[in-house]
Amino acid sequence: MRYLKYAVFGLLWTTGMVVAQPTTYILDPVVLPESATKSSPLVPVPLGTRVQTHFVVLPELEMQQSLAAEETSGPALQIGAARAVDATASVAQTQLAMQWTALPSGQQVAAINIQATGAYGLRAGVLVERLPDDALLRIYSQEHPDAIVERSGAQINAVLAQNQGAGESGAPASTWWTPDVGAGDTTVEVVLPAGMPAEALRISIPLVSHIFYNLSLPTDVEAATVEAAAVGAADMDLAGTTQANPLESCRMNVSCTSNYQSERNAVAQMVYTRENGQSYLCTGTLLNNPKTDFVPYFLTANHCISTQSVASTLQTRWFYHASSCNSGVPSAQSARRSAGATLLHATATTDSALLRLNDMPPAGVSYAGWDASNLAPKGQAIYGLHHPGGDLLKYSVGAVANHARCQSTGSSTFSCSGGDANGGFYSVSWSQGRTEGGSSGSALFNDGRVIGTLYGGSSRCQAPRGLSYYGRFDKFFADGASHWLGN
Repeated sequence: MRYLKYAVFGLLWTTGMVVAQPTTYILDPVVLPESATKSSPLVPVPLGTRVQTHFVVLPELEMQQSLAAEETSGPALQIGAARAVDATASVAQTQLAMQWTALPSGQQVAAINIQATGAYGLRAGVLVERLPDDALLRIYSQEHPDAIVERSGAQINAVLAQNQGAGESGAPASTWWTPDVGAGDTTVEVVLPAGMPAEALRISIPLVSHIFYNLSLPTDVEAATVEAAAVGAADMDLAGTTQANPLESCRMNVSCTSNYQSERNAVAQMVYTRENGQSYLCTGTLLNNPKTDFVPYFLTANHCISTQSVASTLQTRWFYHASSCNSGVPSAQSARRSAGATLLHATATTDSALLRLNDMPPAGVSYAGWDASNLAPKGQAIYGLHHPGGDLLKYSVGAVANHARCQSTGSSTFSCSGGDANGGFYSVSWSQGRTEGGSSGSALFNDGRVIGTLYGGSSRCQAPRGLSYYGRFDKFFADGASHWLGN
């Protein structure tokens, strides 16, 4: 049967039903003011009482183990390997390891510290069987004991409930991954309220994610050395191999151009941990919506984040660009967030994912505009903003080479056929800059608006004629993202 359809005030009317249709297809960017931000998680004053800590030391991770994991990681850049922690693998073992100290307030506190020799960072997978809402978890390193990330039991339980509410089950849905505090050890400190018995806490730490890729910010001494060379001079290929000649880098420092002043502040470096304990790098972009109400909608790739349990592990780093053109020092504005995200919509059709961040980004970030109205023609001038190899923000300039249809051919490969205007992808050729591992999920821009999301490709510094493939934002919008972005 054929239905007569009428488009009236943004609603599609058909016999017997009303379907909401987006009324906005093109949107400009907006800047987040201080008044719209929420306070970050509290960083409390240390308790002032010596906490009895149970120490667990893992042996050094063999380099071939980490590289072997990286080579089979798929399009996203792997930066961390899963490691078993036998000493705290069960609830019973963890309860034995907890050495409780009574505080004058009546509270009890205990801590477990896990060290991994040679690690640049560590995320502990806390498997929760029972965690009182009134409990407090404090995460820090022995190296930086005053740099504390604090989460209440209620906050952690809400994250795990969200995982389970998305239909996920088993250990991954019940695991809370601690933020990486940038050191080779992590302390999980638990504070129980007065009158609560230690047996009320039933957690274990069977797994950690060992960060073998150096993501640390430079020290003052290191910065003075780097200042003499161009930022991003160490060129990194998709396998993470550092090139011998730093002057051959093709990474274009965004701080060396007066362009992209708004768009660059919408881009964040991403670190996340998959259900198996392996950690990865990608890039994501904040998106505006027609209400301009500063809801932190965040665009990245489906191959980066496609499940709620992984979205819950997301850490973002904002304003992560060089402080000046010839500087390897991040901007003083550089800021991190670690409360994860809510997965709203993800699809392999365009390899795109839309998230809503669980905490607000810092004031001054931009919410990027976007264009979901039309297919960009071949030859259209475009540019990308991304974090290749986790580097400070870079840009690439080029043009749409073709329209394409792409499909996965394995865990780490895909194939594309060109010339299909109905396909879900653009193929892009670059005249300046290249995309690399870590760039995945970054946005493709035209005239200040997002039109695509990076899938992958053969483009890199060692293959300057290689193409990059971006999922079409107009297709992703029509596929379901318009539910959040289009009205």
